[in-house]
Amino acid sequence: MLLLSFLIARCFATVNPINLTIGIDITNKDSLSYLGKLEQHYQQFQAKGLTLNILNHILPCYTCQKRHNYTKPEPNCYGGGRYCQFSSYANGQLLLTEIIRQKCIFTNDIFIFLNYINLFQQDCLENPHYTYCSQHILQNILNYDVEELDQCINASFLGEGDQALLENFILSQEMKQQYNQSTLTVYLNHQDISHLEFADMIIHICQKLKNDPPDYCNIHSLLVQNTSIQLQDEIYFYLFIIFLLLLIWISIRVLKKVDQKVLQKGSNPIEETIGIIQEENIQ
Repeated sequence: MLLLSFLIARCFATVNPINLTIGIDITNKDSLSYLGKLEQHYQQFQAKGLTLNILNHILPCYTCQKRHNYTKPEPNCYGGGRYCQFSSYANGQLLLTEIIRQKCIFTNDIFIFLNYINLFQQDCLENPHYTYCSQHILQNILNYDVEELDQCINASFLGEGDQALLENFILSQEMKQQYNQSTLTVYLNHQDISHLEFADMIIHICQKLKNDPPDYCNIHSLLVQNTSIQLQDEIYFYLFIIFLLLLIWISIRVLKKVDQKVLQKGSNPIEETIGIIQEENIQ
């Protein structure tokens, strides 16, 4: 019975689901860079129960429904204006296609997705050859099946015809998330930690997994402890130096005062003798 209770407790301690939600904007390099850094840690964290959710910022055309009820193409939109994006370096439809592409990769393999994001934000974000850059990463670096990916992208459009007018279920799902931020947003179990640097966010995850931490958290904890010990040693060393200097300064002050008193005592008999001699001469 005790063994069974121990095993049950061990299971609950091991399975500790943590939800990390990161909101990004496809045109915001900082948010993509932040997400890409997660690549080196995610595998260990996922094994300990971390679930990653990605929110994409997509803009609607607020006047399209009133003007033509989404029945006419818009240059930076899909679905006749239902889903839009804008950028100075790429057409809005290319940006929306990239969001769909990333979602297809994410659904298929999160590890490849994070690897792709890391490379994409470095090389492609403001590249004039936007689409070519993306395909180059997928084909030549990640060896990803681009044909299968294109099928996923095309299948996300509902119906047949001009994609500029068709609804898209991937973009529609993203719109339902109602993520309206153009900058990075990070939530850990519904707690907003967007103000934290990436390294501090990782520390927060480690704290959530303190009952069964991955190797990275153990190594990081040791590094922090060693750094703390080294810092304490340095503080004690500098305090000792300050104390030693203060002691030397006090000793010098005391010696100076002693020397002055010795000089004063040594000069008094001479002055008295001189005075006596002068008095005798006068008599």
